[in-house]
Amino acid sequence: VRMIFIFIGPRSIGKSTAGKVLSKKLKIEYFDFDAYVEKELKGIDEHIEKNGVESYRVEEEKILKQFVSELPERCVISVGGGTIASQFKSLNEININILKSLGNIIYLSPSENKEEATKILFEREQKRNGNKKYSEIIKLFELRKPIYEKLFDLKIEVKNKSPSEIVDILLIKEATK
Repeated sequence: VRMIFIFIGPRSIGKSTAGKVLSKKLKIEYFDFDAYVEKELKGIDEHIEKNGVESYRVEEEKILKQFVSELPERCVISVGGGTIASQFKSLNEININILKSLGNIIYLSPSENKEEATKILFEREQKRNGNKKYSEIIKLFELRKPIYEKLFDLKIEVKNKSPSEIVDILLIKEATK
């Protein structure tokens, strides 16, 4: 039976961490799509610097098709926000359709409250020594949130929950489907 969980959500929300916890609990493999892209392009930032953002998104879409073709029947994946919510709408649509056909999309939402959401994202960005400014985090989240909101199968409000708590909520919701 095919069982694929796909974590989406804003940068620094904990997609990779929750993904790893879930994969351990279910004893299935975990894949980080951003890391896969990074390896395929030999550096995302370098590629963008040399070829521009549009070139990167076009390459990313090709890489997603390749990535998906190599996945096992049962796994957990995390996908960066821009893969499905970049400024290139036609590429977003292709990527969204690919992911939707794969499995359950789990949206990790920081909070329903806008101020709390941006505060959470900024604190998490700082914790990971990220380089995004507060204004940039707000702008990206506000641009991408409507897309996340439209395509999830399950939404989990992260707030200050630990990765284990997030996974427990997910498993309870999955069991009661």
